[in-house]
Amino acid sequence: MLTVFTTDKWDKNFFDTFVAFRNEVHKDIITSFPETLEDYSKYFHPTSVFTADFGWQAFKVMDGSKILAQAILCWRHDGSVANLGFIDWLNHKAAAKCLADAIIAFARSKKITSIKTPVDMNFFIKYRIRLPGGESPFYGEPVYPDYYHDLFKLTRFKTIGEWDTYRVNRLTATKDFFAKRKKLSKKNDGGHSLSSDPKLKTTIRGIRMSEWDKELKIIYDLFSEAYKIMPEYEPITYPQFKIIYEDFKYIIQPWLSYIVELQGKPVAFSINFVDPLPILAKVKGKKLNALQKAIVFAKLRANLGTFMIAHVGKIQGPNGEDIKGVQAQVSRKIAFYSVFMRKVIVSFQNVDSPSRRAWNAEVRKPYAQYVLYGMDL
Repeated sequence: MLTVFTTDKWDKNFFDTFVAFRNEVHKDIITSFPETLEDYSKYFHPTSVFTADFGWQAFKVMDGSKILAQAILCWRHDGSVANLGFIDWLNHKAAAKCLADAIIAFARSKKITSIKTPVDMNFFIKYRIRLPGGESPFYGEPVYPDYYHDLFKLTRFKTIGEWDTYRVNRLTATKDFFAKRKKLSKKNDGGHSLSSDPKLKTTIRGIRMSEWDKELKIIYDLFSEAYKIMPEYEPITYPQFKIIYEDFKYIIQPWLSYIVELQGKPVAFSINFVDPLPILAKVKGKKLNALQKAIVFAKLRANLGTFMIAHVGKIQGPNGEDIKGVQAQVSRKIAFYSVFMRKVIVSFQNVDSPSRRAWNAEVRKPYAQYVLYGMDL
């Protein structure tokens, strides 16, 4: 007989078994790394920086002492849309239906009008799910067992968003980039202008790792302003953003990521890095001493694998200027470094993404696809 257990309180024993089940389901997925109780405490402990803004309810479906399905429903205290995330289930239809029924009933009791899944609490933490097929997975991809899609559809969730990652033909892209740069250089509109008015010139600089906290705040401000027009966007505070992205400093390569400034104001970003998955996968689940960590860090910095163009965006200039061609502006730097990489991919692109429009169709080769599921209550 199936039984549903649910809580909205931080309970170490509850989350110990929650984490253990998650790690068991994901043990053979190359992009998944073992999670810990500490990882979950960042979001759900009473002292978490997320507590003031988010409510949550955790669910488990049990058959005796065995977990068959689990998830955590999260929502903003002032909102009516909930995110169903931290979700894992065995390929067990009855358990999936039991979990979904319990979550839907609870959501209705909270006056929630719609649910999106899989979204781990918030847009910035993790959302979307990769579709079966495609080329080799890379770091940060939302990869789950293929049968999850069947269970989402079984439980009446429908596709509400689609994205893809594509591989870039480097030779064609380089020609395309420089053609766009030449075209942009003739524009006097706050883009990459070579006009006589220096106020309209943008400057490009790398990430200053020695000032990481300051740089992270700039990236947060740019992300928040640039991404707020996205349908899936949900705001978070800077302390919450820092919790999510603090460890990114070990992965990011400062010479591959850029901030664009106009009259000294940050107005755009292009955050890129080399896929660390082949290096990190070799030490997954291992306890490393200080020397071993230093060796891994050195390998990450010297990595020449898959060059990932991960995050691109822009905001208006200090006087409302429309910043043109962010991708084209950093093309010379990207083109130089990409020559040394095995391949180049642009990740998680919506059909209407401005950065997608920066590339001609012949430059793009399909690499992987993703969807977001949803349900109106």
